[in-house]
Amino acid sequence: MGCDKYPHMFQPLTVKGVTFKNRVFASPITTNRIVYNQTPTQEGIDVYETKARGGFSEVTVTESFIDHEYAWRHEHGLNTWDNPMTTYHMEAIMTLTEAIKAHGAVPSIQLNHVGAMNHPDTIPGHKNPIGPSAFVRDDGVQVEEMTPEMMEHVASNWAEAAWNMKSLGFQVINLHGGHGWLLNQFISPKFNHRKDEFGGSMENRARFPIMVCKKIREVCGDGLLLEYRMSGSERMEGGMTLDDGIEFAEIIQDYVDMIHVTSGSYQDHVNTKAFSSMFDPHGCNLDLADAIKKHVHVPVIAVGGFNQPQQIEEALAAGKCDVVALGRQQFADPAFVNKTRDGIEDEIAPCLRCSCFNPLASNPEKRPIPSLWHCTVNPWGQRELRWRQAPRPQGSRNVVVIGGGVSGMYAAVTAADRGHKVTLVEKDNKLGGVLWFTDIDTDKESLNKFKDAMVARVMHRDINVMLNTEATRDLLMSLHPDNVICAVGGHPFVPRIAGIEKAHHALYAYTHPDEIKGKKVIIIGGGAIGCESGYFFASEWGSQVDILEMRDDVCIDSYPSQRSALIPRMKKAGMGTFCGVNTKEVTDEGVVFIDKDGKEQLDKADIVLYCCGSRSNDDIVKSLEGVCDRFVVTGDSKRARTVKEATYEGFCAAMDIV
Repeated sequence: MGCDKYPHMFQPLTVKGVTFKNRVFASPITTNRIVYNQTPTQEGIDVYETKARGGFSEVTVTESFIDHEYAWRHEHGLNTWDNPMTTYHMEAIMTLTEAIKAHGAVPSIQLNHVGAMNHPDTIPGHKNPIGPSAFVRDDGVQVEEMTPEMMEHVASNWAEAAWNMKSLGFQVINLHGGHGWLLNQFISPKFNHRKDEFGGSMENRARFPIMVCKKIREVCGDGLLLEYRMSGSERMEGGMTLDDGIEFAEIIQDYVDMIHVTSGSYQDHVNTKAFSSMFDPHGCNLDLADAIKKHVHVPVIAVGGFNQPQQIEEALAAGKCDVVALGRQQFADPAFVNKTRDGIEDEIAPCLRCSCFNPLASNPEKRPIPSLWHCTVNPWGQRELRWRQAPRPQGSRNVVVIGGGVSGMYAAVTAADRGHKVTLVEKDNKLGGVLWFTDIDTDKESLNKFKDAMVARVMHRDINVMLNTEATRDLLMSLHPDNVICAVGGHPFVPRIAGIEKAHHALYAYTHPDEIKGKKVIIIGGGAIGCESGYFFASEWGSQVDILEMRDDVCIDSYPSQRSALIPRMKKAGMGTFCGVNTKEVTDEGVVFIDKDGKEQLDKADIVLYCCGSRSNDDIVKSLEGVCDRFVVTGDSKRARTVKEATYEGFCAAMDIV
């Protein structure tokens, strides 16, 4: 089983009498509906208990703030500062910590002060934010320099908040000393320009973080563990380097119990790897953790894009860190640790590193607000309490699912898990649907693993899988279904452009690499799929790629974090983008289009591809409708869908079978 296969991952760790049952932590990451008026909600408690139940040895409650004077920046954290607290508030937090402990996990909470990055709108009295040095930010906000007396006051607030949280059951305080917030600002040469004893040398810059740690120890004693989260490097011009990170870690290690190594800054959270993107390697901060571990005597925690047990085991076995913390992966599969322990790690849904942590950030002029904090690969995510309260089936139904893409597979697995008899009909010789191209596109490695995980889940259940089988009315009638879930997918939309028959859909490229590698390629359609495919052709296959987009920008339908990671990479790969164009004709030479200035242009190419969305397979759906009274259509067969939408619709359709 997993404990034998991954011995380092399942080795306990004891720090000052607190035992962590394995080496996998659930790092602090914001979730939705966790609090109401900074008090834990039942949904929030359930989310964290789900992670503890899933096997994580430490579960850290999301970023909470130490005061509502200058520290507080959003409503997702707990109120840690009120004195006195209401009985209801204290009981709710105690219920939260008890729920985490009930499953053998250690409860932790991240305490933070955002310092110079705060905004007058969130500060009582609309005062200016505070930081190590005075300056005017790019947005025109004046930051005030903290006096030594103010530092003492803030350190006391930190200690008071830590004492409150210790009293209510938390065993670990995660001090947020990274990502460009106040503690990090004192360390960073980008923010700290002081000339007194708190500026200049690293010894001086470290004085304020040390003051905070000492004050917490003075108030809380040694019975509370301090886990210091630091950016090993800010990965930005003028910021702290790895050498700075090592020097600071050598100093702070004598005041804390564990060092948690992240990187980057919220000022550019994707490209500095504060939150890594799909284009970054897994374990993208492991080099920083490894370098720091060589210089300290306390356990070192690595975080950054880990989403497979083997990655964790290899990092631990190589001695590059003592613990691995998972961020967004805990949303993708909160049972990650238990599935590994039980030897079914092939069923783990891997995090795709999209924007579940950033749901409302959007440019309303260019793109709609994305859906809330919900995971693409886990429709249960942040909805566990609601779905566990859903009506249970009154009996086992005969369910037929048509289509073996992600929507159909998720429907089949969910229905089987609820006790139904399930038949999955797929016309192809394998499951996975349109995601077959992820077998080739290395940028889609995690999406490929999700497809494979869904296939594994299907195969591990008593589901009758009928491959190479066309779903006809006669076949369905012979199966006598009580319920039919139709997930027959869609087909590419062919734009009405003269000469379009000379072009191919973008997926054609993956099966004809010799026509793409090293060639000049034009892609008509600059949405997420067109740009991501084009980037793969350019960066991996050496193609010269131009994107033609009728809208005023590319990747408009992408999540903001994905877009901010992709656009710089497209430019670095030499891709050309032509926006606001009207494509007139595909010729033997290339593509004729009208540019945004109204001028006719010819862009020459060896091959022309189009990627202009999809349309549902209405003809198949209509041919099968009415085969039974309970006939539900999901995914692309309903209308063009993302993986997230298709997965959720398949799940919901199965949950509705009672």
